[in-house]
Amino acid sequence: MGKIKHLLHIHDLKSYRNAARIISTQLKPYINETFFEREKVIYLNKEGRDLIGSMNPPQKPALIMHTLLRNEVYLYYQCPYDWTNEFSLEAQMKPRSNLDIHLGGNLKVRDKMKVISDAMFTRNGYVHFIEVDNTRDMIDNRKKIESYAEIFPLVRKDLKESPKLIFFTTTENRKKKLGVWMKERSIPHEVMTFNEIK
Repeated sequence: MGKIKHLLHIHDLKSYRNAARIISTQLKPYINETFFEREKVIYLNKEGRDLIGSMNPPQKPALIMHTLLRNEVYLYYQCPYDWTNEFSLEAQMKPRSNLDIHLGGNLKVRDKMKVISDAMFTRNGYVHFIEVDNTRDMIDNRKKIESYAEIFPLVRKDLKESPKLIFFTTTENRKKKLGVWMKERSIPHEVMTFNEIK
């Protein structure tokens, strides 16, 4: 899913008019079109997904804004070769003690931890974990930061580079809060607003 200007940039199609012509003549059987904030957005239809062998279902309209903002971040970083959407970071939890305690009921001891970032790529000695914050509650953002603070030390030795958390958000106020929370947890980080990267 993307805007015509995203395709224009990624594929060096010279002009918006040329990109629109290619889309309307060559890709028409494989795409659906919609408009979002007065810009044309295209995405693969069933024939397009079948053509490339995609198993991904079509995106829900509620995710359009999030996907388009993630695309903006991808372009901002000049299309990293190892960019991975929805990257799953997993770690084995260290046991808290050597004692086994058995309680009645269905109490489960958590032995694995998992955090899914909106995207991941490597560059300049860091593994960059990207979070796109356009509608998430700040309480949920704080919980996500806590999860990263817990998992980074567990996976640091497995990663070839140091982890870095980068949040992209909507307002200066949110940017400030996110920065404070990551600094409190000693997480290598950056925080930017979407206006800063457009």
